[in-house]
Amino acid sequence: MQNMEDFVFDENEEALAPAVVVATVALLAIFVVGFLVAAVGLVA
Repeated sequence: MQNMEDFVFDENEEALAPAVVVATVALLAIFVVGFLVAAVGLVA
C-alpha cells in the first residue's frame, strides 16, 4: 500500500507544484478582491 502511495505521489509531483501555485494565487486574489470590496464599501 505504501508503494502505491509513493508511486502516485511521485507521478503527480511535477503536476502538483503548478496546481498549488495556481490555488495559492487564486486564494490570494479572492482575499484581495474581498478587501477591495470592503474598502470601497467603507469609503462609499
